[in-house]
Amino acid sequence: MFSSSEEIKNKLDVKEVIGQYVKLQKAGANYRALCPFHKEKTPSFFVSPSRQIWHCFGCGEGGDIFSFIMKIENIEFKEALKILAQKAGVKLAYENPQVRSQKQRLIDINKEAVIFFEENLWKKKEVVDYLMKRGFKRETIKEFHLGWASDEWQSLSAFLMKKEFKPKDIVASGLAISKNTEIYDRFRSRIMFPIEDYSQNVVGFTGRIFQGKTPLKTIRNIEKIGKYINSPQTLIFDKSKILYGLSKSKNYLRSQESTLLVEGQTDFLMGWQAGIKNIVATSGIALTPYQLKILKRYNNTLVLGFDMDEAGEKAAERSIELALSKEFNVKILRLSQGKDLADYLINKENKESIKDLINQAEAIMDFYFTRAQNAGDKTNIDGKKAIASYFLPKIKKLINVLDRSFWINKLSRFINISEQVLEDELNRLSKEVDKENIIDENEFLYQFPTSQLQSRIDGIAERIISFLIKTPSLKKEASEYEEYFPENFQKIFEVIKNISSEKDLSTENLKKVNLPENLINQINQLALRADYEIELLERFQVSLDGEFKKELKELKREYTKKKLEEIEKEIQIVEKNKDIKALKNLMTKFNKLSKGLLN
Repeated sequence: MFSSSEEIKNKLDVKEVIGQYVKLQKAGANYRALCPFHKEKTPSFFVSPSRQIWHCFGCGEGGDIFSFIMKIENIEFKEALKILAQKAGVKLAYENPQVRSQKQRLIDINKEAVIFFEENLWKKKEVVDYLMKRGFKRETIKEFHLGWASDEWQSLSAFLMKKEFKPKDIVASGLAISKNTEIYDRFRSRIMFPIEDYSQNVVGFTGRIFQGKTPLKTIRNIEKIGKYINSPQTLIFDKSKILYGLSKSKNYLRSQESTLLVEGQTDFLMGWQAGIKNIVATSGIALTPYQLKILKRYNNTLVLGFDMDEAGEKAAERSIELALSKEFNVKILRLSQGKDLADYLINKENKESIKDLINQAEAIMDFYFTRAQNAGDKTNIDGKKAIASYFLPKIKKLINVLDRSFWINKLSRFINISEQVLEDELNRLSKEVDKENIIDENEFLYQFPTSQLQSRIDGIAERIISFLIKTPSLKKEASEYEEYFPENFQKIFEVIKNISSEKDLSTENLKKVNLPENLINQINQLALRADYEIELLERFQVSLDGEFKKELKELKREYTKKKLEEIEKEIQIVEKNKDIKALKNLMTKFNKLSKGLLN
């Protein structure tokens, strides 16, 4: 097993660790920031050096340095432990190989497969020559461990079994397919591209068919099987969550203003060896929300470098809409020669100008307008309608009035329809959307955020206790409402009732009274929330006493509503059973509680 994580916690400070990812500002004894895990305009992400915890009061995420690294890097505990151990200078002892997890076995199998494929590649001159003609440099081939899967049924499988890997584990890795009692290699006669996860573990492969001069023995129908195939989904590989090359380019993305997104390993590798380091690639699938979530950690501008044929433009448009919904600034890379980045970069002159071309990437609206021009024939009314129908919804999404005016004018001149007519149609479209999203601005003049993961009554109870932590003198008034607290807050309320000041809630003091660790963690989180709540009250100049009383009433109200719902269910049961006496008692209870709800 790994050594204890306590040593790492003792050597690292939560503020220093999180500060490497998030810009922190001093806020009393704590630090605050805009949450890196959800969109917000007002900081609700707080870090407590004294308690060595962090918590976002907007989205509800929180924990210690391990949970933060796991969340921000999208990795599991073991990988987070490795990262933090390195920062702390702590040496980790690994568990016995015999008790490794299934995931680790699959990683080990892939590691051996990479070595096997690499050795095969350099023995196959025909494949190496092909890669060189395609523009690959020898150092690029070696850096990214490209390989060769021979045209044999069981070449890799036999090699792995000699390494004492079990057939069922080889199949589970996705490198082999089981048929009857035999297994055979999934990848045959293919150039192999290993795919790494964020921590540089090889988790899967992409294989590109290579026919060469010799007829293929194990593949009869390339069209049916596919020019490219990927590893199937396994315990360690999900191509919707993996971005090829991110393990290499992640160190460059944060320092760059944009990320170039291409499709496929070849485009990535050609870009990388041309000096483009802020680049990642998808592997045979459309861009996913999960991948965008990962990219959002580094910068907010996405330059799409997809093939710009008709199919590529449609794919780019889908990716644009998805990226815009995640609030990316999106641009389109237009290449004058060749249909993809790899083809474009074969030309030496293009390699020298590619970075400038990326910096001059086409803005979204220019891309949309070009597509709009091809949406219909502007010489007839149906064509004009088609063009306007495509482009007006794009204009509608623009926030800036001057931008809207500019593009309406441009569309007007292109299809020879007056700007006023286009404005009227745009207003009609806007009203249709507005009807679906009507919000009463006066409904809440002042409202504090609560975790999206909480029930309303839990959020109210949490806020009341945070007030009590800061002002213990209010606990007498709160005691009158004790029965209304949810069961999971009763023990915490008991602890809070016995304190005279916030200092009594230090971790050391809580441990002295033998409180369970999970309860101590809850109280630490509530103490951090207390600081957050007080800051908000001061910022909005709201009375703590007034908020406290309001929340107590809300607590009673939510409790009562819950009880009424329970009685309603009981009434339905006794009505079916025709139990008149029980029904009368329940109705009395219901009416009594209902009156209390109105008070």
